[in-house]
Order: sequence, then structure tokens, then C-alpha cells
Amino acid sequence: MSLTLSTAITEIRSNLNETTAVFWTDAEITTWIQEGTIVFSSKTLMVEETSDITLVAGQLKYSKSDEAFIENMIEPYAAIYFDGTSTYKGLIKIHPRQIGNVALATAGPPKYYTMHDRMVYVFPMTSAAVVAAGGVISVLHAKVSNDITAITDEYQHLPIIYATAKAKQKDQKFQEAGVLLSQFYQEVAYERNDKHSREVDSLDKFKIPTKGGGNESNG
Repeated sequence: MSLTLSTAITEIRSNLNETTAVFWTDAEITTWIQEGTIVFSSKTLMVEETSDITLVAGQLKYSKSDEAFIENMIEPYAAIYFDGTSTYKGLIKIHPRQIGNVALATAGPPKYYTMHDRMVYVFPMTSAAVVAAGGVISVLHAKVSNDITAITDEYQHLPIIYATAKAKQKDQKFQEAGVLLSQFYQEVAYERNDKHSREVDSLDKFKIPTKGGGNESNG
């Protein structure tokens, strides 16, 4: 069942055997739910969305001032450029260290993108013609969130475990809290490893590994 903030609070109060606020306030429980959700989303990268960047002529970098979603984006996976007519093109993701190796180019359609310091850099800079045609970049990304409704149903129990542990800490039941926090972080680590492998970022990594995982032959 999908949890809202209200029903999540109710579930935690059921765990604590306190249906109405006496020792634990709703405000405290809300804060703990939000903390658990932030930890889950930032560590597992499993809160995802697709968001658009409207290109601006002569602009190299885009921040939250340009597109609000950038403030909470923590890992871009892919970017798709739409030229405003009928053409879609995947952009090449580069590491910020590679910027020095990107050849000089006149303004035009984007080819590369990267993220640094919560800003998205697009190369080459966009030309006025691209903007006039309605050029847009769609970014597929993971984001950090404190909203439990952003987590899919099967993982919403994890912020519940976290918040219950924090409530136990307030009640000085430190052993119970420790067990719950250990369970929380173990499940978070498991889901990260289970759902995400090291991503492929550049063309030279698009290779079929040798069978058995050994080194590639030069022959």
C-alpha cells in the first residue's frame, strides 16, 4: 500500500504503541521520516525522474536558477537532445576532468554534458538557431528527496524503520535503535548494490568484457 506522510506517521505510532502524541510529537516523527527518505534517496539512487533543460543561446552551464530540478539532482544517467523538429540525439556524458580534452567548437547543437557543483554543463554552447528552433535537453537522473511519496511502494518501509529507530533513541532504548538502524543501512546498501552497477560513462567503456572476466587479449 502506498504511504503518505500522514499514514507513515500512523504506522510508526503503531510500532511505538502510541496512537496519539504523548512522548513523541508528529513534528519529530515527520523530521525522522524525512531524514530516512533523504538517506535512502541519496544512497540508493532509486528516486528517479526525467526533467527538461530549456537551452539558452550562448550559455555554458545551467543551475537551479535556470531549472529548479537541478538543485536536487545527484546523478544524471543520460541526456537526450531534441532539436525542436523531429530529431532526437543522445548526448555523451563526460567527467569534469575530461573538459580540458574537449575540442574547441563554435556554438551549435549540444554534443557533451557533465555535472559539477550542482550545475549542468553543456558543450558546445548553444547557438541562437538551436534556441529559435525550440531545442531542449531531457535529463534522466536520480534525485535526493525528503518526500516519502517519491519512493516506490516496495521500499517505503525503509524510512519507517529509520524513523522508528530515531524514536527509540529518544526513548533511550539504544539497543533496539541500533538493531533497527543496522537493518536500515544494510537494506539500503543491498538495494544500491542490487539495482546499480558501475555505470558506463564514455564510448571507450562500451566494450564486451572477455568471458570469465579475464583481461582482454591483445591478439
